Amino acid sequence: MSHWLGYFFMGLAIQIFRFVPFRVLYILSDGLAFLLYHVIGYRRKVVFDNLRRVFPQRTDEYLHRIARNSYRNLTDITLETVKAFTMTAAELQRRCPCRNPELVNNYLDRQQPVIIAGSHFNNWELACLTIPAGFRGPAITVYKPLTNKIIDRNFNRNRARGGMLMVSMDAVFSAMRKQVKEPAAAWLMVADQSPSSRKSAHWVSFLGQDSASLPGIDILARKFSFPVLYFDIKRLRRGFYELRYSELWPDPSKAGEGDITRAYAQRVEKPILEQPENWLWSHKRWKIQR
Repeated sequence: MSHWLGYFFMGLAIQIFRFVPFRVLYILSDGLAFLLYHVIGYRRKVVFDNLRRVFPQRTDEYLHRIARNSYRNLTDITLETVKAFTMTAAELQRRCPCRNPELVNNYLDRQQPVIIAGSHFNNWELACLTIPAGFRGPAITVYKPLTNKIIDRNFNRNRARGGMLMVSMDAVFSAMRKQVKEPAAAWLMVADQSPSSRKSAHWVSFLGQDSASLPGIDILARKFSFPVLYFDIKRLRRGFYELRYSELWPDPSKAGEGDITRAYAQRVEKPILEQPENWLWSHKRWKIQR
């Protein structure tokens, strides 16, 4: 019953936001961010623990400013994602265009599958809706299923509107193994969160911390010889982004265990240090210790 109630309220929010102009959406976002930060205190301890670990020399004033802006980033992403359920393909492309899809297509044209790594920086959900249109081959997102299976199915149905195919992280190994018999695909993976197991983690330096990291991109790239690219999402202004690809590890045969994970961690942390307010500090990123 709780799953159906969650689905009902999500559907109601989607239909309401169909008629909400963006200027009103951001007024709502500012109010929701204020509520979460000042009144409810949603994961405030997690946010400040993370910020103090990464910026130990910074003043409290700086940390509070980054924290406040990170809550606004969180509510912007949330409301933009709800709004995106009823946005047209043309409007989505206008708000999050890709500037260099040819970098990926150069691989796909040679029937070379690739992994495209990303992070929870700016609005990755909006990017996933616009990415497939630029490729001359399938685009597949590897995702972690939600606990609420009804909402999970509806989120994935929305993500598929732009042509994205969805594969659960539990099924990705067998799906990639079949790739040799199918048209080359671009596999999108986001791996900047803490792993659930210390046993399989790769340990890297990330944001100045000894960090347990998800090993999937590294393992899959070396196992199947898939070059690894990176997608970076830049916020131009509220509601408008641009997407660019770059090469992270073009030749996995020259990588040892953990090399790609370390390269990924370095690439992810660069924009975070430049614009820390645009990352999700509410995640318990360092809950696992070596």
